[in-house]
Amino acid sequence: MLTKEKVAAVLKSVARIFPGMPSYQEREGLRTQDKIIREQLAARIDEQVNRLQEIQSKLANKVVLQPMAHLDRQSRKIMRLADTIRFASYGYAGLFAGIKVDEQKLAQLYDYDLSLHQDIEELAVAVGNLQQRQDDQWKTDSLDDFQQAVNRLEERIAARKALFSQN
Repeated sequence: MLTKEKVAAVLKSVARIFPGMPSYQEREGLRTQDKIIREQLAARIDEQVNRLQEIQSKLANKVVLQPMAHLDRQSRKIMRLADTIRFASYGYAGLFAGIKVDEQKLAQLYDYDLSLHQDIEELAVAVGNLQQRQDDQWKTDSLDDFQQAVNRLEERIAARKALFSQN
């Protein structure tokens, strides 16, 4: 069972990851805070798309065309994931009712946001690994690690809806 102390610890963790966040204990601002978190997560995903586009540009300049189609497909998928987060529902509806907040649901929401942030950082590492590749490695190395990071993020974002629909 979650105690108020555990809920507070989760909320403080979220505040450290997402700078500029007001206190999570202010119920009136929960919808706005959820939107801020989603916008920051989407912006971090957008950064990865920009990095992928830089990789594609360098590969095109060097006429290394083999991975281009795959990178383009994944880039578009990542852009859709960013939009899914950016335009998602404002959070669990039960939090904003005039009745007492279900602290366990609140803790689940912020814990989920923390883990989603970790998945986005794993994607950033995978994109960073792509940036380290040399021209000759594109022919021998697969893009499996990168693909798996994109797929994990896609699954986590899709699962976000289920979190809000639980009773």
